[in-house]
Amino acid sequence: MNKKGLLGGVGIVVVAAALIGPRFAGSHVEDSLKLHVDALNNVPAYTAQVVSFDRGWFGSTATVELGVDFSGAFPEAEQSEKLSFEMAIDVQHGPVLTQFSPGLGLASIEASTKDEGLREFLDWEDETPFYHLVGFVGFSGNFSYSDSISSFTLVPNNARQQISVSHYEGSGDIASNNFSYEGVLDGAKVLMEGQAVSVGEMKLSTETEGDLMSILQGGLYESEMSMKLEKVTARDPDDVNLFHLEELDVEFISAFSDDEKSMNVDMNYSVKSLQFDDMNFNNLVLNMAFNNIDTGFLQAYNQTMQDIYDQGPEEIEAATQKLVKQNLPQLLKAEPEFAISDFSGEMDAGKFGGNMSTKLVGVTQVPDNLDDAQFWLSSLTTNSLLTIDKPLLQWFAEKQMLATMRMQYPGADEAEIQKMAEQQVPMMINMYLQQGFLKEAEDEYRSEFQMEDGEAMLNGQKIPLGNMM
Repeated sequence: MNKKGLLGGVGIVVVAAALIGPRFAGSHVEDSLKLHVDALNNVPAYTAQVVSFDRGWFGSTATVELGVDFSGAFPEAEQSEKLSFEMAIDVQHGPVLTQFSPGLGLASIEASTKDEGLREFLDWEDETPFYHLVGFVGFSGNFSYSDSISSFTLVPNNARQQISVSHYEGSGDIASNNFSYEGVLDGAKVLMEGQAVSVGEMKLSTETEGDLMSILQGGLYESEMSMKLEKVTARDPDDVNLFHLEELDVEFISAFSDDEKSMNVDMNYSVKSLQFDDMNFNNLVLNMAFNNIDTGFLQAYNQTMQDIYDQGPEEIEAATQKLVKQNLPQLLKAEPEFAISDFSGEMDAGKFGGNMSTKLVGVTQVPDNLDDAQFWLSSLTTNSLLTIDKPLLQWFAEKQMLATMRMQYPGADEAEIQKMAEQQVPMMINMYLQQGFLKEAEDEYRSEFQMEDGEAMLNGQKIPLGNMM
């Protein structure tokens, strides 16, 4: 075979792909944009519209109007809660990409907000887009991008009311069945009537298993989302600290059961230190979980929330009653559980901790009267434990006693009521011990509670069920 002919044939194929490919990529981009705009319109409070789309051979341009409407959530607001702005989108068609995100792929994209409509509410650097995105679509259809938001202040600002937000940057990847995103906000400051609040660096992260289009339409998905906040400080007009928080970590994890008939949702919170008034907390932890939540109920709940977002009170009540009537039985049959695996912290006077699990079991039929307390208590299984160091309980009891006495004896000598409180706190704790609410250990007080088959136990002592209703 003539090698020159072979090479020439390969060359023709490459050139044809370079010329025909852009046209195909342009059609794909337009279809995808319209599909996502339609999906976003189905999300409560959001609106989207393709204002224009001009498709060329090697590139396309589009303008999309995005809006947020909170009037459905705040129907009594005196002013409109609507905000809208336009996005300008430039697309270079593949396969050979030289702009925005150079390489080989279906398309490279640049998008930025137009100033119209936004500068009425926000002020940021001139000649700089408020929001900017650069992305790349590979041959598989995966979309990788980075985005940023300029530093801005809210308009109008005055000497006693100022809100400023620092620069934000993020990056993400969207595939057919998963997406991920990470972002960093440098910080923010708020001044309200002399009180100043400053927020340190905030990091966001999410890993989601699921089709983005399905998620926008209310579908269920597995995910891990986290937020890390460096610090928050609030000061009064005299520059005295009112509140100080350091290293807040928040984590949400949702996962299907093995048969995908139910979901578990974990919500974990931790704070390195928290100070307000004369209270100093350290190493605060709260780990909660909702387990065995029926997926059919969750899908019906999501659909109901979409349907009633902008409805009136009567429509919302009717839709909620319908949701409960039709879907509560399947929710209860799955034996839903609320659990606190860790609730703990430290103060100068000592430590505290606890855990709890409460679960509805054996419910095969919902009673006609949903207010039947006897039915719900007899179906409830609960185990809980609370522990607190002795000096810390004494400190809390003294604070409570002082607050009560100051209300009962306004203007009384502070030293006198302090002395009275110190004398009465041991008697109050002893009363709790005698009544069985507390149990004494070597260095701590404990309170254990169990309920099963309609019987309740507190620190080993049976409690009549009627006392709890």
